[in-house]
Amino acid sequence: MAFGRQHGGSGSQRLPNKMDARTEISPPRLIKSLRGFNLLPAIVFMSTRRRCDEAVAELAGDKSQRADPDRQASRKGIFDDFAIEHPEVKDHKHAAIIVRSGVAAHHAGHIPSWKLLIERMMSAGLLDALFATSTVAAGVDFPARTVVISNADTRGNDGWRPLTTNELQQMTGRAGRRGRDNVGFVILTPGQFQNPRRIAELLRSRPEALESKFRSTYTSLLNLLDAFGNFDQVRSIAEKSYAFWAVTRTSRDVRSGSGKGGPSNDRIWLEFERRANVLGHYGYIDLENETVTEAGKWLADLRIDRPLLVGEALRDGIFDELTPAEAAGLMASVAADAERSYGELRASRHMLDILADFEDIVLSVSSIEWKNGLAPVQEINYSAAAAAERWTAGMTWDELADRTRAEEGDLVRLLSRTGEALRQLANLSASNPAASALAAEASNRILRDPVR
Repeated sequence: MAFGRQHGGSGSQRLPNKMDARTEISPPRLIKSLRGFNLLPAIVFMSTRRRCDEAVAELAGDKSQRADPDRQASRKGIFDDFAIEHPEVKDHKHAAIIVRSGVAAHHAGHIPSWKLLIERMMSAGLLDALFATSTVAAGVDFPARTVVISNADTRGNDGWRPLTTNELQQMTGRAGRRGRDNVGFVILTPGQFQNPRRIAELLRSRPEALESKFRSTYTSLLNLLDAFGNFDQVRSIAEKSYAFWAVTRTSRDVRSGSGKGGPSNDRIWLEFERRANVLGHYGYIDLENETVTEAGKWLADLRIDRPLLVGEALRDGIFDELTPAEAAGLMASVAADAERSYGELRASRHMLDILADFEDIVLSVSSIEWKNGLAPVQEINYSAAAAAERWTAGMTWDELADRTRAEEGDLVRLLSRTGEALRQLANLSASNPAASALAAEASNRILRDPVR
């Protein structure tokens, strides 16, 4: 079932709500059909990373797919040139497939250099098909003649959910190459989670409202208070934010009967007040005089996730006796998402003791936050700490990927994020020179190829 790029003529009254999963089209059959109708190159959006990789493997094993020696030679040239600067791509599990078959999988599980190689080949017009998850639609610009939608749902950290209008428009917006195609094509394929009627409705829907990223964090409060001198000025700045305006408009709509409901705009300032009380408890803010203390000034310079935990660990002396690998492990434990697994490696016994001491700080901060009406901080991530500790201590990339059994792309993001957090800590040379030097050494060790 196909839609033009203009999304016209959908015939929504005749569209079924669901498609029979038994009619699902295999990747080799799909690509062969698209080739027959001159609809390549195509981006095929699939539900999971694993399904993207499986689709590429299925196509590589299908001997009936058409081969083009000239395009193969061009791909080989790009690959060889790229591998000089990024040698890690030579060991990628799909290295031979992308050169021979001209198909690739693009998702967050692959290392950044591999995705960059794919983007170069796609931009050069040398790939027939790209199998991707829906997240690749935002922020990456490589249009194709055809976009294939295999699911009306997407899978996130919290399980399956329907695609949003914005997500679908990002995906379908890749259809049609500027200067080469008069029209782009969007094709729906049968599958267990396909819903043509839902897709047609989304294509006709207006985009969802913008969501403000303004948040009342410890760092933003410290910096605003230090810059403007009192809480009244901080509140005035908060009220100029898009988030405050959006909530105010929602409240006004509710009062006039034109909205469905929404929180009071006091919520935004109340969050700041609660965080101010927590910072006051730990001595980072002088609440009576409405000033940032010296400790608060250096904490404000920590542009990292959960700075209060790291600040209390510094003040408690946890960093005083750490090795660079242990410092990396500790920072990774808070830099990582608490619920994400980074594999099956275990941290060293000493690292586990360090994390146990750090847990005491987490519990203390959580208790004070809870008393002040804030959601407690998330738990620390032990698997992230183990991966960062071993990598910073000198483990090779191949061994790390093999022993953790984690996706390489996930490992790269974790280690990059940890390295950047360590760099932030290294900037505290005036207030804590020992911890600064330790963090600088740890960041240099962790940000090595292919992470840097």
